[in-house]
Amino acid sequence: MSYAEFYDSFLQHPLLLWTAAILGLLLALSRPGLPATVRRYCAALATIALLDAWLTTTDVPGIGPLTGAAASFVPLAFVLIGDFRFFLFIESAKPDGTVATSAGAWMRASAWTLLVPTGSQLVVFTLGSNEPRILFVIYETLFVVLSIGLVRVYLPRRSRALLWTRRVTWFVMAYYALWAAADAVILTTGVDVGFLLRVLPNVLYYGGLVPAIAWAAPRAPVP
Repeated sequence: MSYAEFYDSFLQHPLLLWTAAILGLLLALSRPGLPATVRRYCAALATIALLDAWLTTTDVPGIGPLTGAAASFVPLAFVLIGDFRFFLFIESAKPDGTVATSAGAWMRASAWTLLVPTGSQLVVFTLGSNEPRILFVIYETLFVVLSIGLVRVYLPRRSRALLWTRRVTWFVMAYYALWAAADAVILTTGVDVGFLLRVLPNVLYYGGLVPAIAWAAPRAPVP
């Protein structure tokens, strides 16, 4: 089996990604003294990851291949939700190691979520390309650029839990950079190992973000 065949197989998607999501949640919940709000947030994110890995497969287990508008809408929706879960975190993290969402946090997270998809579509339109992997590389690269801006400019001014949100942002930036590198390898060389390289950020995305949030959280001060 080639790496590309493994990448497209049930073994990688959803089985490996389900495993990563479950282990990631267990690792997160093993953090001693984890506040209840973070536990709930991590559980919600893990549930989203499990649904994502299930419903975005080529042949959805128990359902079969998605057809019509669902074939495009469902994968796009999970891309946006996957980014939104990170942006909602950075807008909701508190200095005592808890997470408290608000209407304002949801609105700001929604605005952040739309930036990279809109920008990447504009770049692709300018280039006049119909190659999906070019869109992937542009999206991933723009997300890395946005993450750098968050770390250097936005979070120092707006985050009330700067060290926590910075650490998680660096983690998210890492898997987006790995995706971009893997897709660049596939685009420029076509070598099979590019698909193997792409598995790593997949695992970090589905199974790594939840424990990263949990273990980077500051401990609540002792009363």
